[in-house]
Order: sequence, then C-alpha cells, then structure tokens
Amino acid sequence: MPYDTQILEIFVESCLEQLKNIEKAILDLETPDAQTQPQTIAAIFRAAHSIKGDAAAMGFETVNALAHRIENLLHPARDSRMPITSALISELLTDFDLLRELITSADFGQGRDISAVFDRLDRLVNASQDRQTEDRPKLQVQAADEQPAQEQGIDTASGRITHLTIPAGELDTLVNRIGQLSILQIRLQRLARTDSNPLFLPLSEEIESICTLLREQVLGMRMLPLQVSFPKYRRLIRDLCAQLGKKAELIMEGHNTELDKKLIEELNSPLIHLLRNAMDHGVESPNTRAACGKPPQATITLNATQIGGEVVIEIRDDGAGIDTRKLRERALRDGRLSSQRQLSEHEALELIYLPGLSTSESVDAISGRGVGMDAVRESIAALRGKIEITSEPGKGTCFRLHLPISLAIIDCLQIDVGGEDYFLHLDYVEECLELLLSEQERHYGARLLNTRGTALPLIALRQFFHIPGDAPRLAHVVVVRTGEGRFGLVVDEVKGQHQAVLKQLGPAVGKVEGILGATVTEQGHMGLILDIPCLAKTALHAEDRRWKCAPQRR
Repeated sequence: MPYDTQILEIFVESCLEQLKNIEKAILDLETPDAQTQPQTIAAIFRAAHSIKGDAAAMGFETVNALAHRIENLLHPARDSRMPITSALISELLTDFDLLRELITSADFGQGRDISAVFDRLDRLVNASQDRQTEDRPKLQVQAADEQPAQEQGIDTASGRITHLTIPAGELDTLVNRIGQLSILQIRLQRLARTDSNPLFLPLSEEIESICTLLREQVLGMRMLPLQVSFPKYRRLIRDLCAQLGKKAELIMEGHNTELDKKLIEELNSPLIHLLRNAMDHGVESPNTRAACGKPPQATITLNATQIGGEVVIEIRDDGAGIDTRKLRERALRDGRLSSQRQLSEHEALELIYLPGLSTSESVDAISGRGVGMDAVRESIAALRGKIEITSEPGKGTCFRLHLPISLAIIDCLQIDVGGEDYFLHLDYVEECLELLLSEQERHYGARLLNTRGTALPLIALRQFFHIPGDAPRLAHVVVVRTGEGRFGLVVDEVKGQHQAVLKQLGPAVGKVEGILGATVTEQGHMGLILDIPCLAKTALHAEDRRWKCAPQRR
C-alpha cells in the first residue's frame, strides 16, 4: 500500500532508534557478565521483535522475515539452549548490518533476494533445538514487548512525556537561528550605547543576558557524549584482529566526555584511520609479542578527556612503536629528505605526515598506499584542532588529538586590514606587538621580526590577500602558533576580542585558502574568519613568486 513521506520517515527513525546501540550490546556478549548478560540479550531480542512488528504493519516482507529469523535465533539463547559463542556474535553482527541496510535502502529490500541468509539462519535455529542444556540455569529476561517506560520517554507516575526525538537537521537549523539572533543582539547593543534614551541600554543588556542563556542551552542540546560513536570502534578492532591474525583488546575511557555533534561526525574518519594504523603498523603478531616478552594480546586505548575549553582524545597502543630510522630511509629514498639534514627524534616522527610516504613494503586493503596520516592531520586542522605524536621503540605509540568542544560559536580577535574586518581564532593567538615599517616594508611586506632575540617569520596580510594600498607606518603584529610553528601576521589595526558565529562560505564560493568561514560584524557587515594553519602552510612553505620577486620589481 502507498505511504506518504512522513510515515516512512517515522518508520525508519523508529527502526534506527532500535538499532542505535545494538552493535555495542552484541559486542558486550563477548565479555559476559552473569548479572548483565540477561538484560543484554533481552535488549537485542527486543530490537528484533520491535522491528519485526513495525515492518509487518508497513508490509515490508523482507525486513519482517529477516527480523523474525533473528528473533528465532536469539530465542534459544534467552532460554540457555544456545551458548554465546564468537561465531554467534559474528552472525548477529552480520545479520543486524544487513537489517540496517534493508531499512535504509530506497525500497526497504523489497526487490532483494536474501534467501541464502534465510537458509543459513534456519539451519542455525534447527541446530540449536537439538542441544541439551538442562544443567545450565535459565536466564531471566524481560519480554520483548515489555519495554521499560523510561526507555519510551514516559514518566510512569504522571504519564507525562519526558523525552522527544527530533531530527538532527532541525537542531542544526535552530543553532543557525540562535547565531543570527546573537548577531542582531550585538548590533542592538551597539546602537543602545549611542542612543540618548536611558531605558534603551538596560533593555539591550537584558536581551543580551537572555540571548546568552538561550545560546548556551541550545548549543548544549547539540553536545553529545562520545559513547554514541565509541562502540563502532570495538567492531573495527574485532574485524581487524580476524583479518590480520592478531590479538588486541580495545579499552575505551571517557565515554561521557561531550563534544559538538558536528565534531563527532567529522572525527569518525581520522579515528578509524588511527586505529587501523595501530593494528597494522603498531600491534605485532602474537608470536612476535611472545618473543619480546609481551602478552600475546595487545592493548589499544581510546581515551577522551575534557581539559578547559578543549577535549583531548588519545589513541595509544603497546605495540612496536614507530621506527624513525626506517622513516628517514624511506624519505631519503623517495627524495623527500636531504641527506645533509640532521633531524631530531621529534622531527623524524613528524616525517610520518609527509604525503605519499609509507613504510609498508606491500599494498593491501589496510595500508601501504602512503595516503592517510597527512589527511588525518589536515582533517584535525579543519576542525581547529591539532595532533601530537609520541612513540617509544618496543613500547608503543600515542596519538593525542586536541579539539575545541564546539564549532558553532568561537572567540576571536578582530583585526583590520585595508579597512576590512577579519577575525583570528583566539586559541592560536599568543600576543600582539607594534611594528614600525620602512617604506619598502609598507609596500611589499616585512619578512622577519626580531622578538626577544628570536627571528619571527611574518605574513603581511595585505600582500597575501592582494589588498591594494600600503600598510600604515605603525602596523601591528599578531603572534600566532600552529603545528607549522610560530609566526606573526602583519595587520593594520587590532580592534579587540569578539565572539563570532561561524558561517560556512557555501558551495557557490567553495574552499578558499586561508579562509575558515565568515561572520557578521557589529555594523552588520560580513567579516572573514581566517584559517591560521592554512595561512602557515601556504605562505611559509609554498614557493610564492610574489614574495621573492617584489624587491626586484621595485
């Protein structure tokens, strides 16, 4: 029968809600706890049972049939007639993956032939019926349709609805509206300071207070604990162990540390790459570990901690560590490093970020193509974060990611260049200095500044962005620090601190080097927020003919 779009969306959301924590629940069966295992099996059974009922009501026979067979497979496990084995866990992971795929497909699997899967599940169910398990105590579980009222978001005492599920897109739209409201409030406050009406300023300050509370509350609604994405990494390590013939345990700490939803989504790819690298390059085979006096099973730790206004995520393993000698040799062989250059141990570790550099001798499905670590660092930098690496041969490696808690509203330093407002993220700013420019430096830009006996490279923003006109004789230098090092930005004026609502430039403009996004100033004009790591990479390391040729042209 035909259904309108809203009904189909409700069906999909309901099913995905049932499947939200299913992978974690299945993996929890690998480390059984006599007290929690009955509840874990009940939760998995309940998900299959609910999806079966919803699919039957909608007439989606393929989804209904698969969920019904998963339910049949779980039934003997509830009654202790089937042991919880690694093979059963793998089967459940595969079946629920397929169930999710059918639910999210365009036709809900109606035209798909999965009879082979049905046959396999039927054989497993029939085999379980012959087991004799009288000596095992029967697990006490909750009936599938007896879902706790708390999970349904209903207060049993008053019958009031205590929780609602809303689309993530609606929340993103609300955050954008709050950002627009904050901009208008800033403009209103500026007007109130110049208005002669004595009631105008107190009213503006009261509106500011309400806007601040509203912004904090709405942004808090978009904060999610990292535990929403952590369980998938357990599955990743389990699959890699089977693929590589290695043994490893993933220990996850800091599940309740919260990050902006957007950050959690963008972090998925870098974290997966770092964990795959840890398994492929760091963790040794069981025989090699035994020969080194290590336990056959390696330990990989994924830990998240909030420190001040940032979250620190560590990916640590007790594997072989990074062979910096091998990194140097490969960089020399590929012509990426001069044989005359002497590197410190830290600089040698940084070679791992060179694009195209790989120490793997062969290319496989996991590594060896030299693509990855440079992309990881760029992804973290795009999130206004940074990555650090420490490694000790024979003992392991640790990658440490430093990330802001939220991406929506950021504290900035407002500057002026050529009469236009620009903004610098305060996390990168160290200090501001005054600089007396010569006539040549006003036109072509200063290159270096002696700061307390140290040469500081300078980037003249007028020249970098091709802004016409000469800089003022008394300019300002904003000293910033990134993963590329410490350098100064030569600007016309420093206006002070400003809280900016970050807006993307949009697909029509695309990615512009050196620009992170845009915001609206107190005057209602657009101001660009500068991408400081990109500025460093582009201006300090690229061969820029404009910088080299300017004195000769004069």
